[in-house]
Amino acid sequence: MDATKRLATALAAGIAMVSSPIAAEEERKVDLRDLTDGDPFFYTSDQYIPEDDGQADVIGEGRPDTTHSRIPHLPVYYGYMDTNYTYRFVNVMEQVFTMIGEGKHGLWRVQESGMVREYLKPGAKGLPEGADVLDEENLRKIEENYTHFVPEVGFDGYHFPDEEVNDDGRLNFIDLPITHPKYGDEYADMAAIDLPNYFCTMSGPGFPYAKQAMNFAFNQPAANELGPLGERAGLGVSENYTNVLRLDTFPDARTWVNVGVEGEDEYHVNWQAVDESRTHSEYYLVERPFFNVPYLFLVAVYDNHDNDDFSYVRPDGPYFDFLQERGDSVKTELTRTPRFHFDNGDLKPGIGVPLYGVHHPDRDAFGHGGACPEKGGDWGRYPEITGGSGWASQYQEVTPQCDKVLVDIKYFTNLDGQSWDDPDKYLANAGFGDREHTYKVRPGDYGEFTDPYLVEQGIENPERREIPEELTLIFPTVQDPVDYVPTEDVRTPDGEMHPIGTSCRPVQH
Repeated sequence: MDATKRLATALAAGIAMVSSPIAAEEERKVDLRDLTDGDPFFYTSDQYIPEDDGQADVIGEGRPDTTHSRIPHLPVYYGYMDTNYTYRFVNVMEQVFTMIGEGKHGLWRVQESGMVREYLKPGAKGLPEGADVLDEENLRKIEENYTHFVPEVGFDGYHFPDEEVNDDGRLNFIDLPITHPKYGDEYADMAAIDLPNYFCTMSGPGFPYAKQAMNFAFNQPAANELGPLGERAGLGVSENYTNVLRLDTFPDARTWVNVGVEGEDEYHVNWQAVDESRTHSEYYLVERPFFNVPYLFLVAVYDNHDNDDFSYVRPDGPYFDFLQERGDSVKTELTRTPRFHFDNGDLKPGIGVPLYGVHHPDRDAFGHGGACPEKGGDWGRYPEITGGSGWASQYQEVTPQCDKVLVDIKYFTNLDGQSWDDPDKYLANAGFGDREHTYKVRPGDYGEFTDPYLVEQGIENPERREIPEELTLIFPTVQDPVDYVPTEDVRTPDGEMHPIGTSCRPVQH
């Protein structure tokens, strides 16, 4: 990273390039929305290299921004989020993102239908009731009057399923296929959306105490990169999923599926570990507007290597018609309870529970329901029994099967998109940009034994050597050092989180 880039990053983060350590700790105010106090390089905030220090010849005078080998320092962020007093912690260090929360967290199944629900913009006139959204004559009105997300108005930008038409006889929302002319050819080559995803909410609205960390993570090279399962689950439709970060599990983190107890009723539960070498999996932390407010959700996508249990496309509507015209062969019969492979060798379907979740013993006590919605589609007015399990862009017939699947929230990803098992990554010559690198040392005779025992026995050190003042190592390759994309400070003075009464999803009436 050159000096201009480093300075721009420092200014964006509110870093003062001062010539002395920061003020005393008691004079500082702690901002729980950003524990780094607005300085992602806080770990060097009390360091200053004076002109007469020999290290100034290596990394320059002032606050250090590289290592001795000229590898740039990398930002550090800490954040946390919660639902229902259950907390998850996200961190960024050395371009490694981690999220650690509770074990065996319940997920719900949903599936995208290849559609996007767009809402009427504030003050816009909109289309009349009964208008054909596929009519080319309505394209301009759709572009000018509707959008998938209106961040400036918050919850007011959402309309319930029973509010399709406003008092003026105009449509409060419309449903567009992802192949609609408004989106151009953006999704023309996307794989058919034929897999469900299993999800649950990780944060409250706006996630203010994790905003800095997530803003940084979502702007790094690894963000918004999908695996094949994620693409088939529709996570690449940016109108529905505004940001996506693929995750890997820590070695001891698993997916668990309830297989029940043989001979007993559905209320006898028994979660077993999934064999992910045979039931393939991908995990994501996604940002998605919910009631027109951004939330963070954990998403898991599964598919078996030896059957098509998870695959399904409803054989109806403009998205299905597009797939037919494109010549895609898709499975049009829903497997209601897809099977999973387990560590013990079994292949069994999972069993959902009729509860909101096994970690929610009495949600009805504070007005948030407590039962599983038992159908897909718009969450709407839940806990009223008309509510669905997710969003309007999803199939109702793909039911949530609540807490059939549990996951351990213990994930990480390399934000630069490169694995640490690369033998050429982090080599010491990266900061200099040359395969051959010369080291300067104090010359002399190194390694002479002086221990009396060794001297009396006449034992010589076979590794004793005369070392010159310069040595040159030749590295097998040269790569750019691990770097990062600078991001702005997104903290807001009025950002806050209300843990009391929080819900995985808000109740709106």
